[in-house]
Amino acid sequence: MIIDSHVHIKGGDTYRREFDPDETVRMLDEAGIEKACVFSICLPTWESNDLTRQAVLGREDRLIPYAHVLPEEGDLAHLELDRAVLEWGFKALKFHAGEIQGEPSDETAIPFLEHAASLKIPVLLDSIHHPDQTLRWVEAVPQANLILAHMGSNTDPAMNDRFINLCRTHENVWLDTSYSLVPWKIRDAVRVCGAEKVIFGSDGGANYYPSSIELAKIRAYRFTEAEERLILGDNIWRLLGME
Repeated sequence: MIIDSHVHIKGGDTYRREFDPDETVRMLDEAGIEKACVFSICLPTWESNDLTRQAVLGREDRLIPYAHVLPEEGDLAHLELDRAVLEWGFKALKFHAGEIQGEPSDETAIPFLEHAASLKIPVLLDSIHHPDQTLRWVEAVPQANLILAHMGSNTDPAMNDRFINLCRTHENVWLDTSYSLVPWKIRDAVRVCGAEKVIFGSDGGANYYPSSIELAKIRAYRFTEAEERLILGDNIWRLLGME
């Protein structure tokens, strides 16, 4: 089974685009992808989670919901994370550092990583170009399973190397391949960390950035059948507790 682990219902681009869930499913069909992990960002916590919930309703066989929080909302965001996971069955947390009010501090971010760990859900963490901050969080909450979006950078191979090394040296870290403009670093991540620590994602949005573009980058490197199976689906399936 192929799972795109990084798909937007509402994006973080300049225009804050929203994507029709039926078009999202069509995008998956065209790429030959069975499921996608979806989320909304750039809204207050309750609004982003409600938008994701509405998108998934009736499409549960194809779309796997991730919660989202704005850390500056404090306790209100913690309450909404509980609601999304415990009442609505969301499977992970999308945490986007620096989304609205600038970069979160250790004091505001770490409690959400601890909360996610207590709920036994992984965190898709976008802390692009901030390896030192990411290292602090990884080591502060070793019980949290953290998936690092874009392998730490979608443009800078030297930055990718720092995140690849972080993944190599920490059991609770995985790398997300999404929207890579330096795709040879995907090959390097597999070589250094092993296929079991690399997860396919696209950063896709229906009618905007098709998942098929990023899927082609994985397949271009001709990984073994076993490696490809791990990268394209098995790793994220296991992290989400879907076995």
